[in-house]
Amino acid sequence: MLQIDVRHFASDALEDAMRLAQTKSLNSYTFSDCLSFLNYAWRDIYDRMAIIDDGYYGVNVQITKELTKLPPFVKNTVMIYSAQSPIGYDRIVYRSADNMELTSSCVYRISGTDLYCPDATRKKVWLYFVPACPQIFFTHHNRDPKIYENEYINGEKKDGHDTIRKIKYNLFTLKGKVSEDSSFLDISNSSTDLTKITKWYMQHNGDPTQIEDITDIIAASPMTDETDGSWNIKYISCDYPYIFVTYVHSLTGEHVSGFFDRDKQFNLFNPFEFTGRNSNIEYIDCSWNDKTGMGVIIKDWNDIDELGLPRIKELGWTPDTKLNYPIPEMYRYLVARLADKLSALNESNIMGVQKELIEAKYAFEAFLDKDKSSWKRITNVNPANIGDYL
Repeated sequence: MLQIDVRHFASDALEDAMRLAQTKSLNSYTFSDCLSFLNYAWRDIYDRMAIIDDGYYGVNVQITKELTKLPPFVKNTVMIYSAQSPIGYDRIVYRSADNMELTSSCVYRISGTDLYCPDATRKKVWLYFVPACPQIFFTHHNRDPKIYENEYINGEKKDGHDTIRKIKYNLFTLKGKVSEDSSFLDISNSSTDLTKITKWYMQHNGDPTQIEDITDIIAASPMTDETDGSWNIKYISCDYPYIFVTYVHSLTGEHVSGFFDRDKQFNLFNPFEFTGRNSNIEYIDCSWNDKTGMGVIIKDWNDIDELGLPRIKELGWTPDTKLNYPIPEMYRYLVARLADKLSALNESNIMGVQKELIEAKYAFEAFLDKDKSSWKRITNVNPANIGDYL
């Protein structure tokens, strides 16, 4: 029997919601509106899921100071308790203290983002919390990209769009060398073969002697499951604070593209992975725009035209987030919530949307919780003490 892994992406949810809401075109809404609606619906479902069962995304961290400043990624605290370890030991659950017992044992107090727990310096105290949900993105126009047609000019095959590389990165300029002892190459020239470059640097524009070696960051392999061959840089371009890079495999010729953010973390760009195949795309011109979502022009090596050249397409620059929900009902509920929002914006009351929303909400509420084999009990935060036994 054929087994497949059906994966849903953020663009799938948006397309399914528009189809359910009978919206004919993506142009009916702006990119920023779609991104906001997508994240609002996802955040509401995430929060509701945390109320039903916090175990899907809950995190345990040890607190070691009496006064701890909760960082922004702590969405909600679930439990403060003392134990030798979160696994394999009984937990003494702490209770919220009033103003008259702030220094007592087995209590805590949260005010805003301040967590006060006097036992933190005397015992092993743990904070169990639900982190804030990560933001999700979709690639604009990955279902209907603008095509730049390739053509013959003077008997030669000509790409529909020139390759453009930008090397200015705020106060720095991107530089490259074939070897450590060689001179810098002209990276901005599209005819320069970047696969031969082994050393990458950022040179300060005001002080040319200030040079930072970024080879370990930029030239690191984007894929960890390959044992043969190597991933080499084929394209690179800067648009502060991002660095857009395309890697090509030395044996298979497969392309992997993405961008480094301000923290030099690599973000994979997968605009066509919703088809079930890897997105074999190569950047040729890159920029970013948070309002329109557009900005990159790519060669799609999985789509070859009649000239034998990869089709050149213009897309949004943001990645297409893969949605990894604990149960399928969560994706169904997300689509229904989005469709309800989109139909309301169009001032239409579609019966199919309302019916699907009711059914999807029921399925989500009824089947998210895995534990159907026990009664729900109240957590006892006042365990027996010596006085009770006497």
